[in-house]
Amino acid sequence: MIYGIGIDAVDVSRFRTAMERRGERLLQRLFTQSELDYCMGKKAPEVHLAARFAGKVSFIKAIGRRFDFRDVEITRDPDGRPSVAAKGLEKGFRVNISITHDGGISLAETIVEKSE
Repeated sequence: MIYGIGIDAVDVSRFRTAMERRGERLLQRLFTQSELDYCMGKKAPEVHLAARFAGKVSFIKAIGRRFDFRDVEITRDPDGRPSVAAKGLEKGFRVNISITHDGGISLAETIVEKSE
């Protein structure tokens, strides 16, 4: 049964500006070390960080309650598909997430299902 759906879009250039303005403090507030390690190794880290930020926001919208951004981690399964690991998420929830980036926009959609 679908519990909630969330979607979020992030303008990559605005995210890059925020990164330049707020620096490491912003990154440490929003991302886990694992996320930073993965994204900072990419040619355009701001694109991947913006996508993960969109994923976190779409998850929070779908679940319908507050989470600290660092308690929500966007990971990749062995096949490279994105997934969500959230500290404090009750049992019985299944999270499905899709992330994309193109044309200067990073977009994520999350569907949360709850077993009956």
